[in-house]
Amino acid sequence: MNSKLRILIFAILLLQVTYPQITDLSEEWETNMSFELADELENVVATQIATLPNTLGFIVIHKGKIVSENYYGSDLETSINIWSVTKSFISALVGQAVDMGMINDPDSTASNFFPDYGIGYLDTLTLHNILTMSSGYADQFYPTDPFTFFFDPSQWWALNSTEILLSMPYAYPGEFYYNNSACHLNAHALFYGTDMTPSEFAGEYLFPHLGIDDPVWESGYLDINDGSAMLNLTLREMVKLGQLYLQDGYSGETQILSQEWIERSTQSHVETGIDDEYGDLSDYGYLWWLIDDVGSVYTAQGLGGQIIAVFPEYDLVIGAHSDVFGDDISDHSTVLNYRILEQIAPIFDDLASNKHHVTVPRKISLEQNYPNPFNSKTKIEYSLYEMTTVEITVYDIGGKLIKSLLSEVQSAGSKVISWNGTNKFGEFVPSGTYFYRIEAGLHSQTRKMIIIK
Repeated sequence: MNSKLRILIFAILLLQVTYPQITDLSEEWETNMSFELADELENVVATQIATLPNTLGFIVIHKGKIVSENYYGSDLETSINIWSVTKSFISALVGQAVDMGMINDPDSTASNFFPDYGIGYLDTLTLHNILTMSSGYADQFYPTDPFTFFFDPSQWWALNSTEILLSMPYAYPGEFYYNNSACHLNAHALFYGTDMTPSEFAGEYLFPHLGIDDPVWESGYLDINDGSAMLNLTLREMVKLGQLYLQDGYSGETQILSQEWIERSTQSHVETGIDDEYGDLSDYGYLWWLIDDVGSVYTAQGLGGQIIAVFPEYDLVIGAHSDVFGDDISDHSTVLNYRILEQIAPIFDDLASNKHHVTVPRKISLEQNYPNPFNSKTKIEYSLYEMTTVEITVYDIGGKLIKSLLSEVQSAGSKVISWNGTNKFGEFVPSGTYFYRIEAGLHSQTRKMIIIK
């Protein structure tokens, strides 16, 4: 064997050790049949989870593979309403739209996301507030009985118009207040920014990458799907969102959600004030619950015990389906969360010898152009994490190609390129919104920029 071949083989082996296989979430889950702590895990599941009367299904994903899966009066094909876990899916959809430049950054005032109804409060409010349950809105359509809207549809927030929801009573934003009616406004912001309902947008950009095929998702005004509840998924489908976040937005080789959005979503933005004897969900991100202010564990929580719990330190995702028509559903949810945190997750402590999450290797990074908005010239900075063929192109708001700025093989490193606002014929383009896109191998990223003459 010659020296060059030996070096190549060594490099391949080194990469396999350094970067573990990234699960392709569009495919069926694989099962680890030789998990070394299987007996201990199954014993704890049998004694701590199966004994809870409302548990329908419980699944444990370690390093991208199923290591435990059990159903109780249900099965892996059963699709149910995941209730407020829907909120975390909406958070991902909003993140994708922000990544693609289809809607403004959440720190923009709410008036940038909705039609102009002459509501002055929208100049004080931001989408960040709506994503963090700190909008200041009262929940005008919250039913006293969670199932009231099945029998009295007027209590269902999703049937109300955008204007009615934006006109709910309010106080100054900033304090955490769990609010389904206001949270549904995230779905409206997505609708007006992308001209697609949440179901349509997810069907194009999210669900196919998670192996989810046209799920039931109830909708109301303008066919906008409920942004707070009513998405129906199997347990295996539901937990794929947690694995996507654990993999820094990658499904296989395709990054469909930016690492920046995931980090932003799973960091503490507001304290919830929730703290009880079974442990707490003390902080809140972008429609994700956190057990502490640094987001060491983050969870999606649905009525009665629908749960996605993500433990980055352990490379672990845990999911649960529960019967919302059972007895004491609130107590069931609280105890289930406690047992996941205190009984199931600690089993994986000894396996996390490195005590940190191995992040997915990033292939490209595209920065916001500067200046932006600009008049005559702007710079675009980007980074490559391997040698690859790079293409950078500019499109108008209708998707028409304006100009190709670059198409060549480049080495890894930080780069910069300029655009003088001309099209492929050398003519200056008019004022307006444009998109610039980088494609490097199988990876791509798009951002929005504005020209003002």
